[in-house]
Amino acid sequence: MLCDPDTLETSNLSRGALFTAGQIGMPKVAAAAQALQDLAPGTAVDARADDFRYGIGLGELRAADLVVSCLDNVAGRIALSSRCMFSGNPRGLLDAGLHPWGGEVRHYTPAGPCYVCGCSPADRSMPAWHVACGLPDEMGASGPVVALVASWQAVYALRLLFDEPIPDGIIRIDALVGQSRQVLQPRNPDCPCHQIIDSRHIKRTPLTGQSTVAELLAFTSDEERVLSWNPIDREDSLSPLALQAAAPGARLQDLGIPEAEILPVLRVRPIRHVRYLALREAS
Repeated sequence: MLCDPDTLETSNLSRGALFTAGQIGMPKVAAAAQALQDLAPGTAVDARADDFRYGIGLGELRAADLVVSCLDNVAGRIALSSRCMFSGNPRGLLDAGLHPWGGEVRHYTPAGPCYVCGCSPADRSMPAWHVACGLPDEMGASGPVVALVASWQAVYALRLLFDEPIPDGIIRIDALVGQSRQVLQPRNPDCPCHQIIDSRHIKRTPLTGQSTVAELLAFTSDEERVLSWNPIDREDSLSPLALQAAAPGARLQDLGIPEAEILPVLRVRPIRHVRYLALREAS
């Protein structure tokens, strides 16, 4: 599965081995899927041209063999790391980041630290448009640096998929001096992003993203509120999270709720522990 909301631009060609000039203007995921299928005919690629918050449900993250991240901003990494931790994916998240002359490869698992463990309160409040390294576009990583860091990430991904060990912590790669070093990151006991959904509290439903709000609310009582992880109006960041505020006939997918999402249900009178409703994947 590939998930990315962007379209291919000329500036991407030097840093993306799967892209060609003839694909400029295509969604990046469609261009990458096309190239992968040309390289390995028969490869099944589920390409989703969307932000991962809206394009991939917690149930899919939970079931994935491995989640690989190539994001370019702090807020996105915090959100994906948190969702992977919350989903309880056993192999966790394999993340990579770049700077002009090197980068990092980071593996986060439920038992160890997460990306948020290394973030300050200011980082956690940073909006998504802030670039992770804080550098202007003209100082971005070059093609060879991207290929170098991506190769390390690919090697680690293969070892994880074959249940082979990889070094703990963060691998920092400095292409300028030809060195790499291991940096151990402690787990922050005060990090708010280490809770894992207890499967005992999840009720699976036959609903999908094509189902309506009314169909979902039929699985709840009058004392409960079903919450989305994102505002129900994608164009309004201040819109409510509670699905009771949406039109009963609205489709869940149109509210930004992806297939296989796991939604929290809060009992408000009296307040008790949260339970969850799980959507299924579309057939």
